[in-house]
Amino acid sequence: MNLYRLIFVLAGALGLAACTTSPTPSAAPPNTGATEGATIQISDPWARAMKMEGGAMSGMEQPTMAPASGSGYGGMEPTKAPEQGMEHGGHGGMDMEMGGANSAAYMVIRNTGSEADKLIAASTDVAKTVELHTVIEEGGVMRMRQVEGGIDIPANGQVELKPGGFHVMLIGLTRDLNAGDKVELTLTFEKAGQIPVTAEVRQP
Repeated sequence: MNLYRLIFVLAGALGLAACTTSPTPSAAPPNTGATEGATIQISDPWARAMKMEGGAMSGMEQPTMAPASGSGYGGMEPTKAPEQGMEHGGHGGMDMEMGGANSAAYMVIRNTGSEADKLIAASTDVAKTVELHTVIEEGGVMRMRQVEGGIDIPANGQVELKPGGFHVMLIGLTRDLNAGDKVELTLTFEKAGQIPVTAEVRQP
């Protein structure tokens, strides 16, 4: 009888231990820019090499504005657009000359989710102002325009930011961008939130 009693006590103790053991919490998912329906992936980010002109304080202001029709800048356009002046060669047969203490960042943004997302802002410590821009043709002249409302990233699709098209404009550089340097950017998406990106500085 003692043996049966011992077996019964041990079985009860094991059952109690199993009931009181707390489950191991699952690890939090990494921050990959994923939300309910949008998952953003950034590939091949790079920024255009550019040297500041005349020392640390020159060229820091934003481009001079002049009245112009159309969208962007609230009806204004730069008289010295940093990506003004089309020329052949470089990227897809077209390149844009940068001027002043301004640069631009490019990349491929892919949305692997089932819902569309939108790039609505960007920031960096290497420029005083960061804007989302595109290039359009007006009267046979290529003009740079600020993108109103953000850049749409379709579900299960991608958008390439490249010279002559969408790009992240870096206005008023705070330091030289030499080939091989790294630029830290933070991209803000409507659904995916903020995603940090490290862009390599290249000489086109």
